[in-house]
Amino acid sequence: MNNLTNILFFSLFFYCYCGIYGQQDSLYVDKKITVLGVNLDYGYLLKHTPTLEAIPTAYPSGISVSWSKFLITKKSWEFCNCFPRVGVDLGYWNWDNPDVLGHGVLSMGFIEPYFRTQKKTNFFFRMGLGGAYLTKPYDELSNPLNESYSTDLSFALMVGLGLNFRLDDYWNLQFLAKYNHTSNGGVNTPNKGLNFPTLSAGVSKSLQPIIFPNLKKIGKREPPSDKTRWTVTHFSGWSNASVGDKDKFYVFGFMGKFSRWIGGRSALTGGTEFIFDYSRRELIRLDGSEDSFVQAAATFGHEFWLGKVTFSQELGVYYFNDYRINDDIYQRYSLTYNFSKHIFGGFSLKAHRHVADFFDLRIGYRF
Repeated sequence: MNNLTNILFFSLFFYCYCGIYGQQDSLYVDKKITVLGVNLDYGYLLKHTPTLEAIPTAYPSGISVSWSKFLITKKSWEFCNCFPRVGVDLGYWNWDNPDVLGHGVLSMGFIEPYFRTQKKTNFFFRMGLGGAYLTKPYDELSNPLNESYSTDLSFALMVGLGLNFRLDDYWNLQFLAKYNHTSNGGVNTPNKGLNFPTLSAGVSKSLQPIIFPNLKKIGKREPPSDKTRWTVTHFSGWSNASVGDKDKFYVFGFMGKFSRWIGGRSALTGGTEFIFDYSRRELIRLDGSEDSFVQAAATFGHEFWLGKVTFSQELGVYYFNDYRINDDIYQRYSLTYNFSKHIFGGFSLKAHRHVADFFDLRIGYRF
């Protein structure tokens, strides 16, 4: 996993919020216009760990179709000073190595916030999150070289930056540079992931003419009524580790955190967490060691406060880690939803650099 995840999770909820709560105003009528598109991709498969060097150089290519809504709403403009396109796409991918990597079908929800919409040429960001079906997972006997994925189903993530050329009020050409990633989130190993930057060219057509209003840019946002949060969280999941003849180990833990609003929709965080990973206990037993399998870390990071949704990105630094088999620093990405004023729940991914450690579900209490 990598830092793309913060942009992806945040952005999907960010713009879905804009679209769902779009409203009308006496001077401007909201529009949500259907857009159909097709894209062609060509790229390069990264060998980001030494264990992938045995795979021949590959240049993946793909074709995808999309359905989306252009949210030309007052609420969208107030939220981001832009107009987003929100939709889904379905793509077929050839990894350029059918014997080892096979083929893939990726389906994603995506968002594209557009800026400079009054111009013929405007720019946009594209973020996507979804799933992938992959045809040639790792097998110890029949496909031992494929350490990129070991399950047929995986998560799929994407982020990109592009230029849009408006041919008229219906037709558009898009050129996009993207970074793509697939991973099973630690469900099974090996799980190095497929990482492939691509260049994309596409064409889209709206079912109604798109005419952007010339709205005034929104300035600084007002602070929330409650600028601080204290939370405690319990999490449970499965460790991304193979020890002996086992590849599934329970992991759970507890986190305490303080968050402070700093402006816009952002907050800074600090806290601590305690992790009980039973794959580590099994390793310690096999090594004949007397070290503790418990880990404790200080966490520092950032949160986006999006109404009832919170997305956080944090770095953890172990201050207790008796049995050292990994880096002393890790990343954690979490997405939660406030069910009430005090109770929230969601999920999180913990990773050491590009390798997922475990995926967890979590429930917490906000004071």
